[in-house]
Amino acid sequence: MPSTPTLLYLIRHGQVAKARPRSYHGQSDVPLSPLGRLQMDRLAEWAASMDLSAVYCSDLQRTRHGADAVGRRCAVPVSATPVLREKHFGRWEGLTYEEAERQFPAEWRDWLADPLDARPPEGETYREVESRVIPFVQQLVREHAGQAVLILAHGGVNRVIVCRALGLPMRRVFGIEQDYACVNLIECAAVGRWRVTLMNSALPGDPLLKPDGAAP
Repeated sequence: MPSTPTLLYLIRHGQVAKARPRSYHGQSDVPLSPLGRLQMDRLAEWAASMDLSAVYCSDLQRTRHGADAVGRRCAVPVSATPVLREKHFGRWEGLTYEEAERQFPAEWRDWLADPLDARPPEGETYREVESRVIPFVQQLVREHAGQAVLILAHGGVNRVIVCRALGLPMRRVFGIEQDYACVNLIECAAVGRWRVTLMNSALPGDPLLKPDGAAP
């Protein structure tokens, strides 16, 4: 085991083109907004000073845009995989929260009562997200021991990874914020011994920052 920890830069994609406020995207392939593309360009500039060995992202375009920009800027390979996709919300995708409640009242009540284990119709639970994402990240840590890797993923996926890195029970995942284009840094001395040194931090120069540096 190398003495140098593996560094995981965990990023959420930029702002999306949200045609319907308060709606579920999940694994729908929605694009970034113009502001979201600008955030990902800023990400690539920020990452240029890092000694990255690889970039990983989901195969959805809202993560691919930023991952490809970082890969070009840093001259490192980019690997896109469906394993890093957002939680699948099934038949709720494209619906607003109010529409999901009205069209699927029983499932909505289950979601409110137990969001960790409730399954939207034809979707997946958060525990299933955990079961596909965490082994993949653990394998990355083994393959890139002592190196720096950037993962560009989604809010739900990032929450699961950060929750595991903090050693918290998965029911605490809903208390973890992940803003658009936020940065998390996880130092991995070994698989299972992770330390979160940065969480939900805004990129320097993020256009969503207020003048005082606080996120809106």
